[in-house]
Amino acid sequence: MKIFYLTELLSPYRVEWMNMLGEHNSVSAYYLKSEEQTRDSRWLNDVKPRFETKRVKRSSLSGSLPSRQFISEVLSADYDVHIIDGYSSPIKLKLIRKLLKKGKKVYINIDGIDIWRPKSKSDIIKDRIKKRVYRSGAHFLCGSQIAADSIISGGADKERVFTHPFTSLHNSDLISFSQKRAEQPALKEKLGLSGKKLVLAVGRFIPLKRYDCLIKAWQNMPQDAVLYIIGGGTEKENYQTLIKQTGAQNITLLDFMPPRQLNDYFRAADLFVHTSETETWGLVFNEAMANGCPVIATDRCVGAVELVRDGKEGFLTAVGDQDALNRCINKILADDALREQMTKNALERIKPYTYENQAAVHTAIFEKTSQR
Repeated sequence: MKIFYLTELLSPYRVEWMNMLGEHNSVSAYYLKSEEQTRDSRWLNDVKPRFETKRVKRSSLSGSLPSRQFISEVLSADYDVHIIDGYSSPIKLKLIRKLLKKGKKVYINIDGIDIWRPKSKSDIIKDRIKKRVYRSGAHFLCGSQIAADSIISGGADKERVFTHPFTSLHNSDLISFSQKRAEQPALKEKLGLSGKKLVLAVGRFIPLKRYDCLIKAWQNMPQDAVLYIIGGGTEKENYQTLIKQTGAQNITLLDFMPPRQLNDYFRAADLFVHTSETETWGLVFNEAMANGCPVIATDRCVGAVELVRDGKEGFLTAVGDQDALNRCINKILADDALREQMTKNALERIKPYTYENQAAVHTAIFEKTSQR
């Protein structure tokens, strides 16, 4: 198949998804911007595309619209599949409209969704746009059942809405329970944590992540428990001050790490904790579970709600509930049998969430819908 792909940013997980699709198809990817100012630049350089990439040409009259040359280029290329990442910009909306008018197959990719954010006045206009898109005749590729249900309730034909495993993992990234147990002691020794129970949190140091709640909840923890929060960002000094104010012990703050380095911490960890106010998915859940970590997360993170069955792979808590967070951390750390079972459950649960399976699922969707 000949695949056209339009995205905001060629982020690592999008590049690897297209790399997998490109193994058996011809892929041309267009992007709207080349950098993400809120993220460390090393994040973007982690993987390289093995497909054609081009920057979208914008209109000389309005930079928020695509150029006529770009529209003509896409329409005349005779692609079998047109994948558009979301519909958040005038460029995407115009291209979707033009493609559908020409009778082209359009698949709008929805990685994640935030259904819990309070509605603002501007959301009324956005909701009207969404409903028009949902009823436009496009197909939808949803990274979660939560997103699929929301789109269908917004008016999309359920026969045109598909779910797929949203991921940042290859098959080779998955480990077994025996591998986790075999590697963990040596990795802890390498990190200077022999004999300790490592609780890990990974994400940018920004208010949304609510690491202030995690620091406040880190009270009366066992002496052999250590907390590492890895990510770096604008809130680092505030977290350092809060640690001093609360008298919390055994907390270490570390800056951004590339994935390969971060894997040592995931595989050494006994537990992963994520306290964010909201996540439209949160690929860090995939990475933690693939490395054998039980997960404690807030119930406003789509990835956690989709992947973590409360009491099976970990626990879900309310945003800002320090007492519940404290209880859940202590419960998992204190119960070796529970922690072992949750580790096994997490490793089993995450198995379908690989790029290879993601590409296979998408190929099956494209083949099925091409017959309609």
